[in-house]
Amino acid sequence: MSILAMLAAQPSYGYLLRAEFDRRTGSGTPLNVGQVYKALELLERDGYATRSAHTDDDGHVFYEATAEGSAAVSRWLATPETGSGGGRSDLATKVAIACSVPGIAIEPILETQRASARARRSQLDAETIPTSGGIGPQLVADATTFDLEAELRWLDQVEARVRAARESGEPLHVPFDLDPPRRGRPAKV
Repeated sequence: MSILAMLAAQPSYGYLLRAEFDRRTGSGTPLNVGQVYKALELLERDGYATRSAHTDDDGHVFYEATAEGSAAVSRWLATPETGSGGGRSDLATKVAIACSVPGIAIEPILETQRASARARRSQLDAETIPTSGGIGPQLVADATTFDLEAELRWLDQVEARVRAARESGEPLHVPFDLDPPRRGRPAKV
Protein backbone atom coordinates (compact mmCIF):
# COMPACT_ATOMS: atom_id res chain seq x y z
CA MET A 1 0.00 0.00 0.00
CA SER A 2 2.94 2.34 0.58
CA ILE A 3 4.02 1.78 -3.01
CA LEU A 4 0.50 2.45 -4.22
CA ALA A 5 0.32 5.63 -2.11
CA MET A 6 3.48 6.91 -3.77
CA LEU A 7 2.10 5.97 -7.21
CA ALA A 8 -1.10 7.84 -6.42
CA ALA A 9 1.03 10.94 -5.84
CA GLN A 10 3.21 10.53 -8.92
CA PRO A 11 3.84 7.91 -11.62
CA SER A 12 7.11 6.08 -11.04
CA TYR A 13 9.09 2.89 -11.71
CA GLY A 14 10.41 0.15 -9.43
CA TYR A 15 13.92 1.28 -8.58
CA LEU A 16 12.77 4.82 -7.98
CA LEU A 17 9.92 3.59 -5.76
CA ARG A 18 12.38 1.48 -3.77
CA ALA A 19 14.69 4.44 -3.23
CA GLU A 20 11.76 6.71 -2.31
CA PHE A 21 10.34 4.16 0.15
CA ASP A 22 13.68 3.79 1.91
CA ARG A 23 14.23 7.55 1.92
CA ARG A 24 10.74 8.34 3.20
CA THR A 25 10.69 5.73 5.95
CA GLY A 26 14.32 5.92 7.05
CA SER A 27 14.33 2.20 6.69
CA GLY A 28 17.23 0.46 8.40
CA THR A 29 16.47 -2.55 6.27
CA PRO A 30 16.40 -1.55 2.60
CA LEU A 31 13.38 -2.71 0.68
CA ASN A 32 14.18 -5.49 -1.80
CA VAL A 33 13.62 -4.17 -5.32
CA GLY A 34 12.21 -7.58 -6.28
CA GLN A 35 9.46 -6.98 -3.71
CA VAL A 36 8.70 -3.65 -5.34
CA TYR A 37 8.37 -5.12 -8.82
CA LYS A 38 6.29 -8.02 -7.47
CA ALA A 39 4.04 -5.49 -5.73
CA LEU A 40 3.71 -3.53 -8.98
CA GLU A 41 2.69 -6.71 -10.81
CA LEU A 42 0.07 -7.48 -8.15
CA LEU A 43 -1.22 -3.90 -8.14
CA GLU A 44 -1.55 -4.04 -11.92
CA ARG A 45 -3.23 -7.46 -11.80
CA ASP A 46 -5.73 -6.22 -9.21
CA GLY A 47 -6.55 -3.06 -11.16
CA TYR A 48 -4.93 -0.64 -8.70
CA ALA A 49 -2.10 0.42 -11.01
CA THR A 50 -1.44 0.51 -14.69
CA ARG A 51 1.63 0.80 -16.85
CA SER A 52 1.97 4.28 -18.21
CA ALA A 53 2.76 4.96 -21.84
CA HIS A 54 5.52 7.19 -20.45
CA THR A 55 9.10 5.91 -20.32
CA ASP A 56 12.19 7.93 -19.53
CA ASP A 57 15.38 8.22 -21.58
CA ASP A 58 16.71 5.04 -19.96
CA GLY A 59 13.60 3.05 -20.94
CA HIS A 60 12.17 2.69 -17.43
CA VAL A 61 8.53 1.67 -17.53
CA PHE A 62 6.44 3.93 -15.32
CA TYR A 63 3.37 2.83 -13.37
CA GLU A 64 0.54 5.01 -12.15
CA ALA A 65 -2.34 4.46 -9.77
CA THR A 66 -5.80 3.94 -11.23
CA ALA A 67 -8.87 5.61 -9.75
CA GLU A 68 -9.56 2.34 -7.93
CA GLY A 69 -5.97 2.35 -6.65
CA SER A 70 -6.29 5.90 -5.34
CA ALA A 71 -9.52 4.91 -3.58
CA ALA A 72 -7.73 1.90 -2.04
CA VAL A 73 -5.02 4.23 -0.71
CA SER A 74 -7.67 6.44 0.88
CA ARG A 75 -9.27 3.40 2.53
CA TRP A 76 -5.87 2.14 3.73
CA LEU A 77 -5.00 5.50 5.25
CA ALA A 78 -8.38 5.66 7.02
CA THR A 79 -8.07 2.13 8.47
CA PRO A 80 -6.14 1.63 11.71
CA GLU A 81 -3.29 -0.88 11.81
CA THR A 82 -3.67 -3.66 14.35
CA GLY A 83 -0.06 -4.61 14.86
CA SER A 84 3.27 -5.07 13.25
CA GLY A 85 4.82 -8.12 11.75
CA GLY A 86 8.46 -8.77 11.09
CA GLY A 87 11.16 -6.16 11.38
CA ARG A 88 9.29 -3.33 9.71
CA SER A 89 6.43 -1.58 11.47
CA ASP A 90 3.39 -1.26 9.22
CA LEU A 91 2.09 1.63 11.31
CA ALA A 92 5.37 3.56 11.31
CA THR A 93 5.68 3.01 7.56
CA LYS A 94 2.13 4.21 6.93
CA VAL A 95 2.65 7.36 9.01
CA ALA A 96 6.04 8.12 7.42
CA ILE A 97 4.57 7.80 3.92
CA ALA A 98 1.47 9.81 4.86
CA CYS A 99 3.61 12.62 6.29
CA SER A 100 5.92 12.77 3.31
CA VAL A 101 3.50 12.47 0.36
CA PRO A 102 1.75 15.70 -0.64
CA GLY A 103 -2.03 15.86 -0.33
CA ILE A 104 -2.40 13.55 2.68
CA ALA A 105 -3.66 15.00 5.97
CA ILE A 106 -1.87 13.27 8.84
CA GLU A 107 -4.17 14.32 11.70
CA PRO A 108 -7.17 12.11 10.75
CA ILE A 109 -4.84 9.13 10.37
CA LEU A 110 -3.37 9.72 13.84
CA GLU A 111 -6.81 10.15 15.42
CA THR A 112 -8.16 6.99 13.78
CA GLN A 113 -5.14 5.02 14.99
CA ARG A 114 -5.34 6.51 18.47
CA ALA A 115 -9.07 5.65 18.75
CA SER A 116 -8.36 2.10 17.61
CA ALA A 117 -5.55 1.63 20.15
CA ARG A 118 -7.75 2.99 22.94
CA ALA A 119 -10.60 0.67 21.95
CA ARG A 120 -8.26 -2.34 21.87
CA ARG A 121 -6.91 -1.33 25.28
CA SER A 122 -10.45 -1.02 26.71
CA GLN A 123 -11.37 -4.40 25.29
CA LEU A 124 -8.27 -5.96 26.83
CA ASP A 125 -8.99 -4.32 30.20
CA ALA A 126 -12.53 -5.74 30.13
CA GLU A 127 -11.42 -9.29 29.36
CA THR A 128 -11.00 -11.82 32.12
CA ILE A 129 -7.60 -13.42 31.71
CA PRO A 130 -7.80 -17.17 32.33
CA THR A 131 -5.61 -18.49 35.15
CA SER A 132 -5.78 -22.14 34.15
CA GLY A 133 -2.76 -21.68 31.87
CA GLY A 134 -0.54 -20.34 34.63
CA ILE A 135 0.84 -16.85 34.20
CA GLY A 136 1.39 -17.30 30.46
CA PRO A 137 -1.92 -15.73 29.37
CA GLN A 138 -1.34 -12.79 31.73
CA LEU A 139 2.14 -12.28 30.30
CA VAL A 140 0.69 -12.16 26.79
CA ALA A 141 -1.99 -9.71 27.95
CA ASP A 142 0.72 -7.59 29.61
CA ALA A 143 2.76 -7.55 26.39
CA THR A 144 -0.29 -6.44 24.44
CA THR A 145 -1.05 -3.75 27.01
CA PHE A 146 2.51 -2.42 26.87
CA ASP A 147 2.47 -2.48 23.06
CA LEU A 148 -0.75 -0.44 23.05
CA GLU A 149 0.64 2.02 25.59
CA ALA A 150 3.79 2.41 23.50
CA GLU A 151 1.69 2.91 20.37
CA LEU A 152 -0.30 5.67 22.06
CA ARG A 153 2.88 7.37 23.32
CA TRP A 154 4.40 7.10 19.84
CA LEU A 155 1.29 8.65 18.25
CA ASP A 156 1.60 11.55 20.71
CA GLN A 157 5.26 11.90 19.68
CA VAL A 158 4.34 11.91 15.97
CA GLU A 159 1.77 14.63 16.61
CA ALA A 160 4.36 16.68 18.54
CA ARG A 161 6.96 16.29 15.75
CA VAL A 162 4.44 17.30 13.08
CA ARG A 163 3.39 20.33 15.13
CA ALA A 164 7.03 21.35 15.74
CA ALA A 165 7.87 20.94 12.04
CA ARG A 166 4.93 23.11 11.04
CA GLU A 167 5.76 25.77 13.64
CA SER A 168 9.37 25.92 12.49
CA GLY A 169 8.35 26.05 8.82
CA GLU A 170 10.04 22.73 8.09
CA PRO A 171 8.32 21.07 5.14
CA LEU A 172 6.54 17.79 5.88
CA HIS A 173 6.16 16.70 2.30
CA VAL A 174 9.17 15.42 0.44
CA PRO A 175 9.37 16.04 -3.31
CA PHE A 176 10.20 13.04 -5.43
CA ASP A 177 13.88 12.77 -6.29
CA LEU A 178 13.71 12.24 -10.03
CA ASP A 179 17.43 11.53 -10.30
CA PRO A 180 17.37 7.77 -10.88
CA PRO A 181 19.18 5.63 -8.34
CA ARG A 182 22.32 3.97 -9.67
CA ARG A 183 22.47 0.20 -9.81
CA GLY A 184 25.61 -1.77 -9.19
CA ARG A 185 28.95 -0.76 -7.79
CA PRO A 186 30.24 2.76 -8.15
CA ALA A 187 32.92 3.33 -10.78
CA LYS A 188 36.50 3.09 -9.53
CA VAL A 189 38.24 6.40 -9.41
